[in-house]
Amino acid sequence: MPFDDADRLGPKGHVYVEPVRDQWRAPLERGSARRAILTAFLGVALIVFGVAGAFVANGESVFLVAIGALALVTAVPELRPLRPEFEEARRIGWVEPALDDTHVSIGEPAIFRAVLHARRTLSLQNAAVVTEARQYSGSKPGDVLVTQPVPVSLTGGAIRAGEDWRQSVTFRLPSSAPPSYYDSVSSVRWTITLELTFANEPPWRRTWPMLVFPADVV
Repeated sequence: MPFDDADRLGPKGHVYVEPVRDQWRAPLERGSARRAILTAFLGVALIVFGVAGAFVANGESVFLVAIGALALVTAVPELRPLRPEFEEARRIGWVEPALDDTHVSIGEPAIFRAVLHARRTLSLQNAAVVTEARQYSGSKPGDVLVTQPVPVSLTGGAIRAGEDWRQSVTFRLPSSAPPSYYDSVSSVRWTITLELTFANEPPWRRTWPMLVFPADVV
């Protein structure tokens, strides 16, 4: 989802725009995830080659193993946050979210869509969507400014393995809601959360960042 007019989010709005755009992608599509996976693969390969050549050239082997270990150490912190998503994908399937417009404007209708690619047969009982604005001080979350549940007319029920479940909801943020804002001191960050409840399964929940612009943005 491309986002423009980053300057409207404050002096350093572009710093916020890029993470928002990246987090709407599936893990394997994210630049940071791909980089971490490739780095980890390279690290393992260097360690294997280093150990395999340990009896031929000890100095070079130690050098390769050291570089491989360093690569693994740097990749693990980026891979660790992805683990819950991969575990959920194995348990439920992949969810592809989308907003029909490049951003959400206060007072204007917006459409949120989600597609679940079921990995196995599921019995969907409920779906809930909630938008929320929260004040941040630096990177520290503060007070919740707005919480707005979005009415969902549930479609579906039984979802067979390999099938797609699709849902779209239209919502409108109130005129009193604050727009997204970001600078080096404070920020207002919007999110949209989808929660799915299945029979005999713990709830599936995912939250994505969302850019919200003032009502006068065309």
